Amino acid sequence: MTKPLFAFNFVGLRVSFSAAALISFGVLALAAAALAGWLAHLRLGPALAAGALSALLFFVFELLHQAGHAVAARLTGYPMRGLHFFSVFARSLYPDDEPDLAPRLHLRRALGGFGVNVVLGLLSWPLAAYLFPRGTEILPPAVAVAGWLAAFSAVTNGLILGLGALVPLRLPGGGLTDGGTLLHYWRELRAE
Repeated sequence: MTKPLFAFNFVGLRVSFSAAALISFGVLALAAAALAGWLAHLRLGPALAAGALSALLFFVFELLHQAGHAVAARLTGYPMRGLHFFSVFARSLYPDDEPDLAPRLHLRRALGGFGVNVVLGLLSWPLAAYLFPRGTEILPPAVAVAGWLAAFSAVTNGLILGLGALVPLRLPGGGLTDGGTLLHYWRELRAE
């Protein structure tokens, strides 16, 4: 795990950030600004504002995703102790002295995050469809930025942090995505 630069507490969880996370959020802000400028027909100033707000929203959405895991973990009786942003994504942190848990408990904890984002994505979709510019339509900058942010929210929550979290992948440092965790413990459960 990358070394934390700074940390704060959020609803009883220690939230820490690596240097790579800060750089990743900067890159996300610039990429989102470029996309917002192109897709929502924004000039430089509003596009940069849309990019910065997109990075901030992504942080909030990932924090809510992790809060979903924290609630699920607390309900199992084996709560999280924190989360660490290693990029724009965070890793759930559990106590070092946590006993070996039954696969069902791991499955329940892993399922806690993606549902939060799927719901947020579904709630964002109608607003995005209403506000986002169509074709070459030029909207007032504030409306175009709002349309961009609604579309960014729908895609980020619905596809990346929601359904995308279920894709089974191994992360840098040996961790697993939610989908990887689900697949791993589902296989263990079937082997019992």
